[in-house]
Amino acid sequence: MSEAMAIVTENWHTAKPCPRSRNPHVSPTLGSFSGASLWRAPSGFYADIMQTATAMPTTTPPPKDYSELAPQLPAGTIALDHFGGPWREIELEIGFGRGMFLIQRASRVPEHLVLGLEVKKKWAYLVDQRCRKLGLSGARPFFGDAREVLPRLQLDQQVARVFMHFPDPWWKKRHGKRRLTGGELLDDIARLLRPHGEFFVQTDVEERALVHLEAVRGHEAFALEGDGLREDNPYEAVSNREKRAVEDGLPVYRVLAHKRSA
Repeated sequence: MSEAMAIVTENWHTAKPCPRSRNPHVSPTLGSFSGASLWRAPSGFYADIMQTATAMPTTTPPPKDYSELAPQLPAGTIALDHFGGPWREIELEIGFGRGMFLIQRASRVPEHLVLGLEVKKKWAYLVDQRCRKLGLSGARPFFGDAREVLPRLQLDQQVARVFMHFPDPWWKKRHGKRRLTGGELLDDIARLLRPHGEFFVQTDVEERALVHLEAVRGHEAFALEGDGLREDNPYEAVSNREKRAVEDGLPVYRVLAHKRSA
């Protein structure tokens, strides 16, 4: 029995009865359930309770160290045999966030290896735990920056699809090098994609969509259909941000490019 509960029990037994009443429906000991007190607390009772509760030690579990828990790829080059298999196709999502698209996609195509990279350790850990709980052996979420990891992936011309959903908008010009569709990252995506492989980017910011579109159009490895924008998402999976944008009635701008065969 806790110390606070012991005080309650002790004082209950020593409580004084309520005054007698001439009402035959009122117990001389317990009082009326319609308003009279069930028992009278002795002097100092509540002070004892508060003092005991204040003195009780409180324990708060230490915060999780996601840097130790988040799944990470090994250092150095990474070959396909690191992921087991065999796999019918390989897909890659860059920046999976809360993981809705990755989990839905891996559920739709269980024979595929669906890799994911996320720069937030917490989400990498939580999504990995969710995938394990669901038994999605093909879903492989990892913590890591795509700009650092992709150059180490030895999967040249083996990836069928690369997805990039709502990448962070770097508005200032000096941050242009951080854009996920800028610089050397597109070169690495082109290297990994097989001939006719697909590169899918979507955002709810029109200005960002035009930036991504021009970056892809300007890369010699990619070909666009028509004006390069499409209305639908053909992959039977949606990201958390896409779901929210659709529910809020916001437009979603989508770019789908294919890798040229030669």
